[in-house]
Amino acid sequence: MTMTDVATLSVDIPSCSALVTPFGAHLLSWCPAGHSDVLWLSSRAVLDGTKAIRGGIPLCLPWFGSPTDSPTRPGQGAGAHGFARTSPWTLLGSTQPANDAPASFSFELHHTGETSALYPHSFCARLDITAGAELNTTLTLTNEDDHPFTIEAAMHTYLRVGDVKDLSIEGLDGAPYDDKVKERRGTQCGDLAAVGPLDRIYTTTQPVHVVDPRLGRRIIIDKSGSGSTIVWNPWAQAAASMADVGEGEWQHFVCVETAAVRERALTLWPGHPHIMTQTLAVETLD
Repeated sequence: MTMTDVATLSVDIPSCSALVTPFGAHLLSWCPAGHSDVLWLSSRAVLDGTKAIRGGIPLCLPWFGSPTDSPTRPGQGAGAHGFARTSPWTLLGSTQPANDAPASFSFELHHTGETSALYPHSFCARLDITAGAELNTTLTLTNEDDHPFTIEAAMHTYLRVGDVKDLSIEGLDGAPYDDKVKERRGTQCGDLAAVGPLDRIYTTTQPVHVVDPRLGRRIIIDKSGSGSTIVWNPWAQAAASMADVGEGEWQHFVCVETAAVRERALTLWPGHPHIMTQTLAVETLD
């Protein structure tokens, strides 16, 4: 990876290596021992803090996707996926133990609603990352205002795969989904295979397995506090128009996102924080 303008914090312990930046509290890399990187980072990712980073685990918050589609109704001039991923977060603390314990990082972002035209509600977001043989990310959202409000959140996880066309995505069978590509709703039947552009919001609380025969591994995505799972890959044509995706690189990732969006958006009440967690694990295929 080239030298970056954003500050990065690295982990190198017996169980894994990892890389994270306070810009967006964005995890860029996680390599558990014995495996290549589980996260995909574009070769053309912009790492100077001027725009969102393509790859890793961006945090979409306090809305997801297009502002016009979001129940949070962001203000005039709002961009896609909220402002958390392009905001500097405060590093609260980090540990890198010498023994077999995982490394950890904690970041915090405070948003003041009364000075914001985009999102007039005050909240605190905290991200706790634990990196070892498994990767755990815990997002805690706290209402710091005097009224309840709607908020969306997604961990937009880019998983590195051998070839998206060869994957089998398990665990979504029977889940209803909203398909943005085909502009229709449906219900998943069996495992999901990618045969073209994918942009689906599934209503599900279940874990998902990404079976990757090319890299000979299974990535397990478990979660809690999340009623939506988003599966996304732009495919060739759309990827070609993305300046921060290298040529042909769309084939080497799939996004499986732990989220609470649209009909499963959160109503955050004062004094009642919401906790959303995602745990990634990797197994070698037999």
